[in-house]
Formats: sequence, C-alpha cells, structure tokens
Amino acid sequence: MSWIDSLFGPAGLMPHGVCFLMRSDLIALHVIADGLIAFAYFSIPVTLLHFARKRKDIPFKHVLALFAAFILLCGMTHIFGIWTIWRPVYYLEGVVKIVTAIVSVLTAIVLIPLVPQALSMRSHSELEAINRKLEAEVQRRADAELQLRRTVNKLTQSNAELERFAYIASHDLQAPLRTIGSFTGLLGKRYSESLDDGGREYLEFIQHGVTDMRTLINDLLELSRVNSAEPKIEAVDTGDVVEHVVEQLHADIESSGATVEFGELPTVDADARSLQQVFLNLIGNGMKFQPEGQAPHVRVRAWRVGDGWQFSVQDNGIGMLPADRDQIFLVFKRLHTADEYPGTGIGLSLVQKLVQKRGGEIRVDSAPGQGSTFVFDIPDSLPEESTLATPGQASPEAVLV
Repeated sequence: MSWIDSLFGPAGLMPHGVCFLMRSDLIALHVIADGLIAFAYFSIPVTLLHFARKRKDIPFKHVLALFAAFILLCGMTHIFGIWTIWRPVYYLEGVVKIVTAIVSVLTAIVLIPLVPQALSMRSHSELEAINRKLEAEVQRRADAELQLRRTVNKLTQSNAELERFAYIASHDLQAPLRTIGSFTGLLGKRYSESLDDGGREYLEFIQHGVTDMRTLINDLLELSRVNSAEPKIEAVDTGDVVEHVVEQLHADIESSGATVEFGELPTVDADARSLQQVFLNLIGNGMKFQPEGQAPHVRVRAWRVGDGWQFSVQDNGIGMLPADRDQIFLVFKRLHTADEYPGTGIGLSLVQKLVQKRGGEIRVDSAPGQGSTFVFDIPDSLPEESTLATPGQASPEAVLV
C-alpha cells in the first residue's frame, strides 16, 4: 500500500462512527457541533482579512494574517472530525493537525514580543481626550486668527484714515500759509522803511516761520504719499538720478564748497521719483550736518550683493552716537535743535519707508566726528514679483562735482 493510499484511504482502520455505534442521535450531535464551530472558524478569518483590507492604517497586519491562517486551520480540524465519522482518513487528519500546530506555535511566537508594543499604544479614551484637546486648540487658533484679521483690518483702516487726514490737513494748510507768506512779503516791500529794526526783525521771523512750515507740510505730504501712491516701477539709471539731485543741490554745493563724488552707478528697477527722494535726503543731510567751517564731502557708491544692489552714501560730517542709529529713522526725531541744523525730522523716516516699500532695508554706520555712511539695498525681485533684467556692474571711475 502506497503512502497516498494511507493518506486518503481507510488504511484498514475503522471510521469514527463505529465508536458511536452508528447511533444517529450521537452522530448528529457531533456533526452539528463541529459544523457550527467550523462555520464560525471560517467566518472569523474572512472578517479579519476584510477589516485589514479596509483599514490601511492598522498596525501588526502580519499578525492578523497569522491569526486568520491559524483560525482557518482550526476550522479544518473540525471538518475532518465530521469526515472521519464515516471515512477513517486519520493520517490526513493528522497532517492537518500538524500544520495547524505549526501555524499556532508560530502565531504565539510572533505575538509575545508584540504585547509590550500593544500595551504602549493609546487607548480609545486617551485618543478621544487628545482629539478633544486638538479640536480645542484648532478652535482657539481659529478664534485668534479671526481676531488677528479683525485687528489688521482695523489697523489698515486706521492707517488709511490717518494718511488721508495727513494729506488733506497738509494740503489745506498750504492755502493760509501762502496767504501769510504773500502778505508778509508785501508788507516787507511796501512798509519796510516805515518799520524800525525791531519790526523788520519780526517780519523776518514770520518769513522764516512760513518757510519752515512750508517745508514741514511738504515733508508731511511726501510721507503720506508713500503708502497711498502706487509706485511706477521702471528701469532707472541711478547715475542719472544722482546727477539730477546734484543739480537740485547746486546752490548749496556752491555756497558750502561741497564735493559730491560718485562712480558709474547701475540701472535698477525702481520708482524714479522715490529713488530721487532717497538720494536727495541722504546727500542733502551729508552736506548739512557738518562742523562749522568744514567743506562737505559726500561719496556715493554701489556694489553687487547676492540678488540685488547695495548703495552707500558716505559723508565727512559730525557723525552720531551708536545709540542714535535707530532713533534717527523715527518721524520727527531730531538729534539737534533747529538753531543748530535746520530740518523737520521727517526726511530719514521718509527714506526708510521708500526703501522698505521697494523691498530693501537701510542702516547707518557712524561715530561722533567720523562722519556717517548710510547703506541701503535694492533687490532684483520686486516685493510681489521678480524683475527680468539684471543690471550691469558699476565701474570704479569717479566723477567730482
């Protein structure tokens, strides 16, 4: 007899039903019990595998597969328990039991090391508590963001109203100021001989006050336009801008004996009017803040740094303390009285705003008695878009004015 016959045949053995004396009630009892157990064992792995296929995020999927195989084989042993009632295939039943034992032991070996990992996993109640905290944090952040947006909107509206107020107030102040200036001038021309020295001195005070007020109003108008006016970005030759500024300051340069030195400067994408205001304030300040009797010397340079250009305006003036370097960019902040050096205290604040609006920054290096060097940058990229052209390098040739 071959081993195949022994495996699938009776091999001279009696079926299990003989032990039951082939009593139908006893056979039915065992068949029903083993059948229900087998049905349950076959249903459980199908359910486990379906769950694992639907939930891609569950851990230990290999353990579920082992459990499914182990339970399926257990069901097979009960099927063979039914089969052997009528057919004595005990060898085949033994093989199925051996396979079931191997898979069962393997499942136990794999399962034991996973117990600590499973115990360390968050429980459902803990996950619910964490989820509630996360939801509360998300809601808190959403409320904070909403409050921030409301605050930003209020600040934006307030700033816009302040800019409109400054522009309107400054513009409306021009008319009475022109009237005062005109009548003061007429009074000086027609009645100057009728006034004594004190009266003429008072007229000069009024005229100086009108001039100072006109300068202040114009500076306020320029400051209010920084955020409201839309810049006209175009290719600007900074050399032409500096030359134009020098022409504007020609009278002051001649009277003070000043020298303004600058090399070949690059072409950048910027608003020409804003760039002119920047150089006009910086060069003008370099000429103004000088020790008495000293001829001003202002030097303008440019060099390439990363993705942009840096400019410097260096003077040989009185300089300033390190603690004052940030203060000078505040509106109306003055380090000297109007009697010492005239001005409104708005110019450098205007310069900083114009540079920042173009996407750059400005700083100053200075020390008392050693002059000041203002350095600002103009990046190639605009605040919201990038320029297409790349300016050329500046040469070291110098032009003396």
